[in-house]
Amino acid sequence: MKQFLSKITEYGFYLFLFLLPWQTRWIWRVAHLNGNIWEYGSGSLYATDILLMLLLFLAIFLPRTKVQVCLRQLWAVIGTLFFIAFMSVLWSQDKGISWYAIARLAEAIGLFWLVLKLDISWPRVGTAIASAGVVQAVFGIYQFFSQQIPANAWLGLASHQPGSLGDAVIATVEGRYLRAYGSFPHPNVLGGFLVICLFILIGFMFVLYTNRRANVWKILLTVSSLIIVSYGLILTFSRSAWLAFGVAFIVMAGLSVWQRYAYRLKLLIQVACWLIILVLMTVALVPDIWITRLTADTQLEQQSIDQRVDYFVQARNVVTEHIFQGVGLGDYTGALYDQNTTLAAWDYQPVHNIFVLAIAETGVLGGAAFILIVIEFIRMAIFHLRRELAKSNWLLVWTTVFCALAVLGLFDHYLWTLASGICMFWLALGLWARRYRDEVCG
Repeated sequence: MKQFLSKITEYGFYLFLFLLPWQTRWIWRVAHLNGNIWEYGSGSLYATDILLMLLLFLAIFLPRTKVQVCLRQLWAVIGTLFFIAFMSVLWSQDKGISWYAIARLAEAIGLFWLVLKLDISWPRVGTAIASAGVVQAVFGIYQFFSQQIPANAWLGLASHQPGSLGDAVIATVEGRYLRAYGSFPHPNVLGGFLVICLFILIGFMFVLYTNRRANVWKILLTVSSLIIVSYGLILTFSRSAWLAFGVAFIVMAGLSVWQRYAYRLKLLIQVACWLIILVLMTVALVPDIWITRLTADTQLEQQSIDQRVDYFVQARNVVTEHIFQGVGLGDYTGALYDQNTTLAAWDYQPVHNIFVLAIAETGVLGGAAFILIVIEFIRMAIFHLRRELAKSNWLLVWTTVFCALAVLGLFDHYLWTLASGICMFWLALGLWARRYRDEVCG
Protein backbone atom coordinates (compact mmCIF):
# COMPACT_ATOMS: atom_id res chain seq x y z
CA MET A 1 0.00 0.00 0.00
CA LYS A 2 2.81 2.43 0.90
CA GLN A 3 4.59 1.65 -2.36
CA PHE A 4 1.38 2.33 -4.31
CA LEU A 5 0.87 5.60 -2.40
CA SER A 6 4.48 6.57 -3.12
CA LYS A 7 4.02 6.01 -6.87
CA ILE A 8 0.74 7.92 -6.97
CA THR A 9 2.37 10.89 -5.22
CA GLU A 10 5.48 10.73 -7.39
CA TYR A 11 3.59 10.76 -10.69
CA GLY A 12 1.19 13.36 -9.34
CA PHE A 13 4.26 15.51 -8.73
CA TYR A 14 5.36 15.11 -12.36
CA LEU A 15 1.85 16.12 -13.44
CA PHE A 16 2.09 19.21 -11.21
CA LEU A 17 5.38 20.17 -12.88
CA PHE A 18 3.84 19.85 -16.34
CA LEU A 19 0.72 21.85 -15.41
CA LEU A 20 2.53 24.57 -13.45
CA PRO A 21 2.44 27.18 -16.28
CA TRP A 22 -1.35 27.06 -16.66
CA GLN A 23 -3.31 29.71 -14.78
CA THR A 24 -6.74 28.06 -14.44
CA ARG A 25 -8.16 29.55 -11.26
CA TRP A 26 -11.19 30.52 -9.22
CA ILE A 27 -11.00 34.15 -8.08
CA TRP A 28 -12.63 33.97 -4.67
CA ARG A 29 -11.86 37.57 -3.73
CA VAL A 30 -12.13 40.40 -6.24
CA ALA A 31 -10.65 43.63 -4.85
CA HIS A 32 -11.05 47.12 -6.31
CA LEU A 33 -9.14 50.38 -6.03
CA ASN A 34 -10.61 53.60 -7.39
CA GLY A 35 -13.22 51.69 -9.35
CA ASN A 36 -10.84 49.26 -11.07
CA ILE A 37 -9.88 45.65 -10.33
CA TRP A 38 -6.90 45.46 -7.99
CA GLU A 39 -5.01 42.29 -8.93
CA TYR A 40 -2.58 42.38 -5.99
CA GLY A 41 -5.45 42.71 -3.55
CA SER A 42 -7.44 39.82 -5.04
CA GLY A 43 -7.27 36.18 -4.03
CA SER A 44 -7.31 33.11 -6.30
CA LEU A 45 -7.36 29.35 -5.94
CA TYR A 46 -5.50 27.74 -8.84
CA ALA A 47 -6.07 24.23 -10.18
CA THR A 48 -2.40 23.53 -9.46
CA ASP A 49 -2.99 24.63 -5.83
CA ILE A 50 -5.55 21.87 -5.43
CA LEU A 51 -3.21 19.28 -6.94
CA LEU A 52 -0.30 20.43 -4.77
CA MET A 53 -2.38 20.37 -1.58
CA LEU A 54 -3.50 16.83 -2.43
CA LEU A 55 0.14 15.79 -2.96
CA LEU A 56 1.17 17.38 0.35
CA PHE A 57 -1.62 15.50 2.13
CA LEU A 58 -0.59 12.18 0.58
CA ALA A 59 3.08 12.81 1.36
CA ILE A 60 2.25 12.97 5.09
CA PHE A 61 1.60 9.22 5.01
CA LEU A 62 4.89 8.39 3.29
CA PRO A 63 7.85 7.13 5.36
CA ARG A 64 9.53 9.86 7.37
CA THR A 65 12.76 11.36 6.11
CA LYS A 66 15.45 12.66 8.41
CA VAL A 67 16.67 16.23 7.98
CA GLN A 68 20.35 15.91 7.04
CA VAL A 69 22.87 18.03 8.89
CA CYS A 70 23.97 19.80 5.70
CA LEU A 71 20.47 21.24 5.20
CA ARG A 72 19.74 22.27 8.79
CA GLN A 73 21.02 25.82 8.35
CA LEU A 74 18.96 26.26 5.20
CA TRP A 75 15.85 24.97 6.99
CA ALA A 76 16.58 27.30 9.92
CA VAL A 77 16.70 30.34 7.63
CA ILE A 78 13.49 29.26 5.85
CA GLY A 79 11.76 28.77 9.20
CA THR A 80 12.91 32.21 10.35
CA LEU A 81 11.56 33.81 7.18
CA PHE A 82 8.18 32.14 7.62
CA PHE A 83 7.94 33.13 11.30
CA ILE A 84 8.73 36.78 10.59
CA ALA A 85 6.34 36.83 7.62
CA PHE A 86 3.62 35.28 9.78
CA MET A 87 4.14 37.92 12.47
CA SER A 88 3.91 40.69 9.87
CA VAL A 89 0.19 39.93 9.54
CA LEU A 90 -0.33 41.52 12.98
CA TRP A 91 0.44 45.03 11.66
CA SER A 92 -0.78 44.64 8.10
CA GLN A 93 -3.39 47.17 6.97
CA ASP A 94 -5.31 44.52 5.02
CA LYS A 95 -5.10 41.26 6.95
CA GLY A 96 -7.09 39.41 4.30
CA ILE A 97 -4.35 40.04 1.74
CA SER A 98 -1.62 39.11 4.22
CA TRP A 99 -3.29 35.86 5.28
CA TYR A 100 -3.61 34.94 1.61
CA ALA A 101 0.09 35.74 1.08
CA ILE A 102 1.02 33.66 4.14
CA ALA A 103 -0.95 30.74 2.72
CA ARG A 104 0.95 31.14 -0.57
CA LEU A 105 4.30 31.16 1.25
CA ALA A 106 3.31 28.12 3.34
CA GLU A 107 2.29 26.27 0.18
CA ALA A 108 5.61 27.15 -1.49
CA ILE A 109 7.62 25.94 1.50
CA GLY A 110 5.44 22.83 1.42
CA LEU A 111 6.52 22.32 -2.19
CA PHE A 112 10.15 22.65 -1.07
CA TRP A 113 9.52 19.97 1.60
CA LEU A 114 7.70 17.74 -0.90
CA VAL A 115 10.69 17.72 -3.26
CA LEU A 116 12.91 16.57 -0.40
CA LYS A 117 10.36 13.97 0.70
CA LEU A 118 9.45 12.17 -2.54
CA ASP A 119 11.31 9.40 -4.27
CA ILE A 120 11.79 11.11 -7.64
CA SER A 121 13.44 10.30 -10.95
CA TRP A 122 15.61 13.13 -12.22
CA PRO A 123 15.07 12.32 -15.92
CA ARG A 124 11.30 12.32 -15.33
CA VAL A 125 11.47 15.62 -13.44
CA GLY A 126 13.46 17.13 -16.28
CA THR A 127 11.13 15.66 -18.92
CA ALA A 128 8.02 17.02 -17.20
CA ILE A 129 9.40 20.57 -16.95
CA ALA A 130 11.05 20.56 -20.37
CA SER A 131 7.87 19.22 -22.02
CA ALA A 132 5.89 22.01 -20.38
CA GLY A 133 8.50 24.44 -21.70
CA VAL A 134 8.15 23.16 -25.27
CA VAL A 135 4.36 23.51 -25.09
CA GLN A 136 4.70 27.05 -23.73
CA ALA A 137 7.29 28.00 -26.33
CA VAL A 138 5.13 26.73 -29.21
CA PHE A 139 2.15 28.56 -27.75
CA GLY A 140 4.20 31.74 -27.40
CA ILE A 141 5.54 31.50 -30.96
CA TYR A 142 1.98 31.14 -32.25
CA GLN A 143 0.87 34.15 -30.18
CA PHE A 144 3.63 36.34 -31.56
CA PHE A 145 3.02 35.52 -35.21
CA SER A 146 -0.79 35.62 -34.90
CA GLN A 147 -0.58 38.78 -32.75
CA GLN A 148 -3.54 37.82 -30.63
CA ILE A 149 -4.33 35.86 -27.47
CA PRO A 150 -8.01 34.93 -27.11
CA ALA A 151 -9.48 34.63 -23.62
CA ASN A 152 -10.19 31.15 -22.27
CA ALA A 153 -11.42 30.83 -18.71
CA TRP A 154 -10.82 27.06 -18.58
CA LEU A 155 -7.16 27.48 -19.49
CA GLY A 156 -6.74 30.61 -17.38
CA LEU A 157 -6.01 32.80 -20.40
CA ALA A 158 -6.81 36.51 -20.52
CA SER A 159 -7.34 38.30 -23.82
CA HIS A 160 -4.36 40.28 -25.13
CA GLN A 161 -4.23 42.41 -28.27
CA PRO A 162 -1.54 44.71 -29.70
CA GLY A 163 -3.90 47.68 -29.46
CA SER A 164 -5.02 47.09 -25.89
CA LEU A 165 -3.65 49.49 -23.29
CA GLY A 166 -1.77 47.76 -20.49
CA ASP A 167 -0.80 44.69 -22.53
CA ALA A 168 2.90 43.89 -23.00
CA VAL A 169 3.79 45.21 -26.44
CA ILE A 170 6.72 46.74 -28.28
CA ALA A 171 5.79 49.98 -30.02
CA THR A 172 7.85 50.83 -33.11
CA VAL A 173 7.42 53.23 -35.99
CA GLU A 174 5.88 50.33 -37.90
CA GLY A 175 3.24 49.60 -35.25
CA ARG A 176 2.62 47.76 -31.99
CA TYR A 177 3.76 44.15 -31.58
CA LEU A 178 2.38 41.81 -28.93
CA ARG A 179 5.04 39.89 -27.02
CA ALA A 180 4.74 36.14 -26.35
CA TYR A 181 2.85 35.36 -23.12
CA GLY A 182 2.38 31.59 -23.28
CA SER A 183 -0.20 30.79 -20.62
CA PHE A 184 1.47 33.08 -18.08
CA PRO A 185 0.15 36.49 -16.96
CA HIS A 186 3.16 38.33 -18.44
CA PRO A 187 5.91 37.66 -21.04
CA ASN A 188 8.60 38.13 -18.38
CA VAL A 189 7.19 35.19 -16.42
CA LEU A 190 7.20 33.04 -19.56
CA GLY A 191 10.79 34.13 -20.14
CA GLY A 192 11.83 33.08 -16.64
CA PHE A 193 10.18 29.67 -17.02
CA LEU A 194 11.81 29.07 -20.41
CA VAL A 195 15.22 29.92 -18.93
CA ILE A 196 14.72 27.06 -16.46
CA CYS A 197 13.70 24.74 -19.30
CA LEU A 198 16.74 25.67 -21.39
CA PHE A 199 19.17 24.68 -18.66
CA ILE A 200 17.30 21.42 -18.10
CA LEU A 201 17.62 20.62 -21.82
CA ILE A 202 21.32 21.45 -21.65
CA GLY A 203 21.51 19.02 -18.72
CA PHE A 204 19.95 16.31 -20.89
CA MET A 205 22.58 17.03 -23.54
CA PHE A 206 25.33 16.56 -20.95
CA VAL A 207 23.85 13.22 -19.86
CA LEU A 208 23.24 11.89 -23.37
CA TYR A 209 26.67 12.93 -24.68
CA THR A 210 28.47 10.20 -22.71
CA ASN A 211 26.66 7.53 -24.76
CA ARG A 212 25.65 9.50 -27.83
CA ARG A 213 25.70 6.61 -30.31
CA ALA A 214 23.00 4.78 -28.39
CA ASN A 215 20.96 7.96 -27.84
CA VAL A 216 20.82 9.47 -31.33
CA TRP A 217 17.03 9.93 -31.35
CA LYS A 218 16.98 11.29 -27.81
CA ILE A 219 19.70 13.77 -28.75
CA LEU A 220 17.76 14.89 -31.83
CA LEU A 221 14.62 15.34 -29.72
CA THR A 222 16.56 17.29 -27.09
CA VAL A 223 18.22 19.54 -29.68
CA SER A 224 14.87 20.19 -31.39
CA SER A 225 13.27 21.03 -28.05
CA LEU A 226 16.16 23.33 -27.17
CA ILE A 227 15.78 25.25 -30.44
CA ILE A 228 12.01 25.62 -29.94
CA VAL A 229 12.37 26.78 -26.33
CA SER A 230 15.17 29.18 -27.28
CA TYR A 231 13.03 30.75 -29.99
CA GLY A 232 10.15 31.06 -27.54
CA LEU A 233 12.47 32.81 -25.09
CA ILE A 234 13.60 35.23 -27.79
CA LEU A 235 10.00 36.14 -28.67
CA THR A 236 9.14 37.04 -25.09
CA PHE A 237 11.50 40.00 -25.62
CA SER A 238 12.14 39.82 -21.87
CA ARG A 239 15.42 41.62 -21.22
CA SER A 240 15.52 40.38 -17.63
CA ALA A 241 15.16 36.75 -18.79
CA TRP A 242 17.82 37.22 -21.46
CA LEU A 243 20.19 38.72 -18.90
CA ALA A 244 19.51 35.98 -16.34
CA PHE A 245 20.14 33.28 -18.94
CA GLY A 246 23.33 35.00 -20.11
CA VAL A 247 24.77 35.36 -16.61
CA ALA A 248 23.88 31.77 -15.62
CA PHE A 249 25.19 30.44 -18.95
CA ILE A 250 28.52 32.16 -18.31
CA VAL A 251 28.57 30.65 -14.80
CA MET A 252 27.97 27.18 -16.24
CA ALA A 253 30.63 27.66 -18.91
CA GLY A 254 33.09 29.03 -16.34
CA LEU A 255 32.58 26.02 -14.08
CA SER A 256 33.06 23.69 -17.03
CA VAL A 257 36.38 25.36 -17.85
CA TRP A 258 37.51 25.39 -14.22
CA GLN A 259 36.64 21.73 -13.72
CA ARG A 260 38.23 20.83 -17.07
CA TYR A 261 35.15 19.12 -18.47
CA ALA A 262 35.86 19.59 -22.15
CA TYR A 263 32.68 17.90 -23.38
CA ARG A 264 30.50 20.28 -21.36
CA LEU A 265 32.28 23.31 -22.76
CA LYS A 266 32.04 21.88 -26.29
CA LEU A 267 28.28 21.42 -25.96
CA LEU A 268 27.83 24.88 -24.46
CA ILE A 269 29.70 26.44 -27.39
CA GLN A 270 27.35 24.59 -29.77
CA VAL A 271 24.32 25.88 -27.85
CA ALA A 272 25.71 29.41 -27.99
CA CYS A 273 26.13 29.11 -31.77
CA TRP A 274 22.52 27.93 -32.20
CA LEU A 275 21.29 30.82 -30.09
CA ILE A 276 23.27 33.33 -32.13
CA ILE A 277 21.80 31.94 -35.35
CA LEU A 278 18.25 32.14 -33.92
CA VAL A 279 18.82 35.71 -32.78
CA LEU A 280 20.17 36.73 -36.19
CA MET A 281 17.17 35.12 -37.90
CA THR A 282 14.81 37.04 -35.62
CA VAL A 283 16.69 40.30 -36.17
CA ALA A 284 16.39 39.79 -39.93
CA LEU A 285 12.68 39.04 -39.58
CA VAL A 286 11.71 41.95 -37.31
CA PRO A 287 14.68 44.35 -37.14
CA ASP A 288 12.63 47.31 -35.91
CA ILE A 289 11.51 45.39 -32.83
CA TRP A 290 15.09 44.51 -31.88
CA ILE A 291 16.30 48.07 -32.38
CA THR A 292 13.45 49.39 -30.26
CA ARG A 293 13.89 46.81 -27.49
CA LEU A 294 17.65 47.17 -27.21
CA THR A 295 17.98 50.92 -27.62
CA ALA A 296 14.82 51.79 -25.64
CA ASP A 297 14.52 55.06 -27.56
CA THR A 298 10.74 55.06 -28.06
CA GLN A 299 8.24 56.70 -25.75
CA LEU A 300 6.80 53.38 -24.52
CA GLU A 301 10.22 51.85 -23.78
CA GLN A 302 11.40 54.99 -22.00
CA GLN A 303 8.18 55.08 -20.04
CA SER A 304 8.79 51.49 -18.91
CA ILE A 305 12.28 52.37 -17.68
CA ASP A 306 11.04 55.51 -15.93
CA GLN A 307 8.31 53.49 -14.20
CA ARG A 308 10.85 51.01 -12.85
CA VAL A 309 12.89 53.88 -11.46
CA ASP A 310 9.75 55.32 -9.86
CA TYR A 311 8.98 51.93 -8.31
CA PHE A 312 12.35 51.98 -6.56
CA VAL A 313 11.72 55.52 -5.29
CA GLN A 314 8.34 54.37 -3.93
CA ALA A 315 9.98 51.32 -2.34
CA ARG A 316 12.58 53.52 -0.66
CA ASN A 317 9.80 55.57 0.91
CA VAL A 318 7.93 52.47 2.10
CA VAL A 319 11.06 50.86 3.52
CA THR A 320 12.09 54.08 5.27
CA GLU A 321 8.69 54.38 6.98
CA HIS A 322 8.42 50.68 7.92
CA ILE A 323 12.06 49.61 8.21
CA PHE A 324 11.63 47.31 11.22
CA GLN A 325 8.18 45.76 10.92
CA GLY A 326 7.41 46.11 7.20
CA VAL A 327 3.93 46.76 5.81
CA GLY A 328 2.81 43.13 6.05
CA LEU A 329 3.32 40.24 3.68
CA GLY A 330 1.44 40.84 0.42
CA ASP A 331 0.29 44.34 1.37
CA TYR A 332 2.92 46.37 -0.47
CA THR A 333 0.61 47.84 -3.11
CA GLY A 334 -1.90 48.61 -0.36
CA ALA A 335 0.81 50.67 1.34
CA LEU A 336 1.40 52.53 -1.92
CA TYR A 337 -2.30 53.34 -2.06
CA ASP A 338 -2.14 54.78 1.46
CA GLN A 339 0.61 57.14 0.27
CA ASN A 340 -1.29 58.27 -2.84
CA THR A 341 -4.98 57.45 -3.29
CA THR A 342 -5.44 59.16 -6.68
CA LEU A 343 -3.93 56.60 -9.07
CA ALA A 344 -5.62 53.89 -11.12
CA ALA A 345 -5.51 50.37 -9.64
CA TRP A 346 -2.96 49.12 -12.20
CA ASP A 347 -0.56 51.96 -11.36
CA TYR A 348 0.07 50.44 -7.91
CA GLN A 349 2.84 48.01 -8.81
CA PRO A 350 5.40 46.12 -6.70
CA VAL A 351 9.01 47.21 -6.94
CA HIS A 352 10.83 45.08 -9.50
CA ASN A 353 13.24 43.49 -7.04
CA ILE A 354 12.21 40.59 -4.79
CA PHE A 355 14.83 41.38 -2.15
CA VAL A 356 13.76 45.00 -1.74
CA LEU A 357 10.14 43.84 -1.79
CA ALA A 358 10.83 41.31 0.98
CA ILE A 359 12.31 44.08 3.15
CA ALA A 360 9.37 46.38 2.43
CA GLU A 361 6.77 43.76 3.37
CA THR A 362 8.43 41.88 6.24
CA GLY A 363 10.88 44.46 7.56
CA VAL A 364 14.65 44.37 7.68
CA LEU A 365 14.74 41.07 9.59
CA GLY A 366 12.41 39.29 7.18
CA GLY A 367 14.26 40.71 4.20
CA ALA A 368 17.57 39.61 5.72
CA ALA A 369 16.20 36.08 6.21
CA PHE A 370 15.12 35.94 2.57
CA ILE A 371 18.49 37.22 1.37
CA LEU A 372 20.19 34.68 3.65
CA ILE A 373 18.48 31.89 1.73
CA VAL A 374 20.38 32.97 -1.37
CA ILE A 375 23.57 33.50 0.65
CA GLU A 376 23.25 30.02 2.17
CA PHE A 377 22.78 28.58 -1.31
CA ILE A 378 25.96 30.35 -2.48
CA ARG A 379 27.90 29.22 0.62
CA MET A 380 26.87 25.58 0.24
CA ALA A 381 27.50 25.57 -3.51
CA ILE A 382 30.97 27.10 -3.22
CA PHE A 383 31.96 24.90 -0.28
CA HIS A 384 31.50 21.70 -2.30
CA LEU A 385 31.99 23.21 -5.73
CA ARG A 386 35.12 21.51 -6.97
CA ARG A 387 34.43 18.08 -5.48
CA GLU A 388 30.72 17.66 -6.05
CA LEU A 389 29.68 19.63 -9.11
CA ALA A 390 32.24 17.73 -11.14
CA LYS A 391 30.41 14.48 -10.33
CA SER A 392 26.87 15.42 -11.28
CA ASN A 393 25.44 17.05 -14.36
CA TRP A 394 22.10 17.59 -12.61
CA LEU A 395 23.64 19.27 -9.57
CA LEU A 396 25.38 21.66 -11.95
CA VAL A 397 22.10 22.28 -13.82
CA TRP A 398 20.05 23.10 -10.71
CA THR A 399 22.84 25.25 -9.31
CA THR A 400 22.80 27.21 -12.56
CA VAL A 401 18.98 27.41 -12.58
CA PHE A 402 18.85 28.92 -9.11
CA CYS A 403 21.62 31.37 -10.07
CA ALA A 404 19.43 32.46 -13.00
CA LEU A 405 16.41 32.96 -10.72
CA ALA A 406 18.50 34.97 -8.26
CA VAL A 407 19.47 37.29 -11.13
CA LEU A 408 15.84 37.48 -12.28
CA GLY A 409 14.86 38.51 -8.77
CA LEU A 410 17.01 41.63 -9.10
CA PHE A 411 14.92 42.90 -12.04
CA ASP A 412 11.39 41.59 -11.50
CA HIS A 413 8.92 40.81 -8.72
CA TYR A 414 6.93 37.78 -9.87
CA LEU A 415 9.09 35.28 -7.96
CA TRP A 416 7.70 36.90 -4.79
CA THR A 417 4.24 38.10 -5.83
CA LEU A 418 2.68 35.76 -8.42
CA ALA A 419 1.56 32.20 -7.66
CA SER A 420 3.42 30.60 -10.57
CA GLY A 421 6.55 32.65 -9.89
CA ILE A 422 6.58 31.76 -6.19
CA CYS A 423 6.33 28.07 -7.09
CA MET A 424 9.16 28.42 -9.63
CA PHE A 425 11.48 29.93 -7.00
CA TRP A 426 10.81 27.36 -4.27
CA LEU A 427 10.71 24.45 -6.72
CA ALA A 428 14.15 25.36 -8.08
CA LEU A 429 15.52 25.78 -4.56
CA GLY A 430 14.01 22.44 -3.52
CA LEU A 431 15.34 20.53 -6.52
CA TRP A 432 18.81 21.97 -5.98
CA ALA A 433 18.68 21.14 -2.24
CA ARG A 434 17.46 17.61 -2.99
CA ARG A 435 20.29 16.95 -5.43
CA TYR A 436 22.78 18.52 -3.02
CA ARG A 437 21.47 16.40 -0.15
CA ASP A 438 21.64 13.16 -2.13
CA GLU A 439 25.18 13.76 -3.35
CA VAL A 440 26.84 15.72 -0.58
CA CYS A 441 25.04 14.48 2.53
CA GLY A 442 24.88 10.96 1.20
